[in-house]
Amino acid sequence: MKTNRIDYTLLIVTLLLAAFGLLMVFSSSYYYAIEKMQNKTHFFLADIRWVSVGVVVMLVASQVNYKSYKKLAIPALIVSLVLLVYVLLFGTEINHAKRWIYIGEQSFMPAEIAKIGLILFFSYSLEKNYTRLNELPVLGTYVGIIGICGFLVMKQPNMSTAVIIAGILCIMLFVAGLYWRYTLTVLLGGSAIAWALVKSAPYRMRRWTSFMDPFHDPTDDSYQVVQSLYALGTGGVRGVGLGMSTQNKLYIPEPQNDFILATIGEELGFIGTVLLLVFFLILIYRCVKIAMNAPDRFSFFMATGITAMLTLQVIMNYAVATSSMPATGISLPFISMGGTSLVILMGSVGILLNISKHCSNRG
Repeated sequence: MKTNRIDYTLLIVTLLLAAFGLLMVFSSSYYYAIEKMQNKTHFFLADIRWVSVGVVVMLVASQVNYKSYKKLAIPALIVSLVLLVYVLLFGTEINHAKRWIYIGEQSFMPAEIAKIGLILFFSYSLEKNYTRLNELPVLGTYVGIIGICGFLVMKQPNMSTAVIIAGILCIMLFVAGLYWRYTLTVLLGGSAIAWALVKSAPYRMRRWTSFMDPFHDPTDDSYQVVQSLYALGTGGVRGVGLGMSTQNKLYIPEPQNDFILATIGEELGFIGTVLLLVFFLILIYRCVKIAMNAPDRFSFFMATGITAMLTLQVIMNYAVATSSMPATGISLPFISMGGTSLVILMGSVGILLNISKHCSNRG
């Protein structure tokens, strides 16, 4: 098979987003770092380390032939399930949630590893079974895997990540040729289960009611969202200037993480948030092009899953920061403070870069 050059547009946009993320992590966290760590560069230096690891993983992944991941597909599913069970039994509990496994002083989130593990397994399996996808036993197996993984992530509890995992895998099933009637059944069934889970947990129900009227209880359940809205409103069109945010001065908890878009909006304004969104759209467009021109079904499904993962996280993070959906913990890809999610995302881009080398026409 002829090998082309990698998609340099995707590579450059990813590196630009990561570099911008470093800038905004420092701008959003330096005051918080002084207060909590007595070191204004604490989170910035930690993020540099994560980004450096992520870049290395991305570059290595870009050199590994994507076909070699077929051998890892079944082990990836097994490891994902084992880690999801392990974290429930032995994970470290933080703020009433067991989402992290610590090795020494370093932690990682099994749910983030499960995202790419399930993408690999579904890509491998759908390549073999796409012609039988609409047979109920086959479809039932896939739905069962989604249900089991979603249940394990929900038990942490981590509903937002469970929704993203389910969304990724359902998109992969749809592009594999799932009939519309089955697609609608899965979506309606999933929505009903999600609503039942919201109603079953008081704190989730409070998040829902807070979303409907965030200013009804601005000092409790709606606190983060209200502070985010204040930040976005203060930034206006052009922003107050880099480093000049007020809301990240101990008003927004851990402003370098899930609500970093609030600082971007306040400091760089509507223009800054829209320009950032444009870069994400370019990134997603290049990912879609790679999927459309993928050399075989395995790479097509893998590229589709990775694209869905990136897209869903961007949409959900923007939606939460602007109170367009109930508050939940989803990082902004390549921008939020680094960790397992950042390394997995950059490694996933590396896989896409390798696939792009084998595309017949990238456009």
